Amino acid sequence: MKILKHFILGLFSAILAFGCSGCTEKQGKEPVNNEKPRPDLMTLFYETIEKQDKVNPREKVFIVAHRANTRKGIAERVPENSLEIIQIAIESGIVDMVELDVRPTKDGVLVLMHDASVKRTTNGTKNVSDMTYAEILELDMNRENDSQKTGIKVPTLKQAFELCKGKIYINLDIHGKSVPAGVLADLIKECGMTDQVMIYSSKEELVDYQMIDPNILIHPYVSTIAAAREYKQYPGAMLFQYGLKYDQDTDDFARNMRAEGFLTYTNILNQDKHMLNGNYTYLQKFVNSETDFIQTDYAELVHEYLEVEGLR
Repeated sequence: MKILKHFILGLFSAILAFGCSGCTEKQGKEPVNNEKPRPDLMTLFYETIEKQDKVNPREKVFIVAHRANTRKGIAERVPENSLEIIQIAIESGIVDMVELDVRPTKDGVLVLMHDASVKRTTNGTKNVSDMTYAEILELDMNRENDSQKTGIKVPTLKQAFELCKGKIYINLDIHGKSVPAGVLADLIKECGMTDQVMIYSSKEELVDYQMIDPNILIHPYVSTIAAAREYKQYPGAMLFQYGLKYDQDTDDFARNMRAEGFLTYTNILNQDKHMLNGNYTYLQKFVNSETDFIQTDYAELVHEYLEVEGLR
């Protein structure tokens, strides 16, 4: 029966993919995210760990929108890491967390931008670090390979915090982006976002945040259980990112991490495009791995599949 349900789901997704440019959300749908208060992120982690109790199966898989991308946002050519695409993720009602990239401008303003250069996602060409915030504001954001003027501006992290506050969790990717720890920590506290934000970076940077405030959640990347154990002294380290091994028959890393009392997070980026043609092989591999958080560019398709699995 489950195979039949997934066959139907895959067929339905393939039909939708045929006319992807015209995909729209149903009008008048109230965002699920706003139907009840969200627990703070640390409480959510503790509650999820307790429910798992090392051996119990997951009750829910959490969906993370990569650079705030969703299928709807991509289809409508809304720029990644923009306030506009974050709003789409919030309104979808099925995205639990947005992953955002942060860089400082020449004059120290933290803005959302993945690449060192603005070239790929705006009509500019310089590096973020070589531009003042005022100069960046003169640019228009766009999706890769688009050239039309959109009127969409590169947002500050503070603006993103104001938009997301009380609505959706945030994973801040600052790895290799020269973000001053004190500046970011102060902004998180100033905006009252300690309960909603976690920070992804190298161990050296993440430890700095735990020294500043142990209540700031950190999100390390690890490839071994031993590496995860090294974070046990840091109260903000509960959710760990790792690389799912799609080329192996089994991947027990998430299950082994659960036995240690840790939560896990991985992504199906690049592989998730197969879902547009009704191929859910890679997503099923993820489901079988028993990971807790999944990062994707196509949250809607992941949600539909996980719903059939009883994980939403």
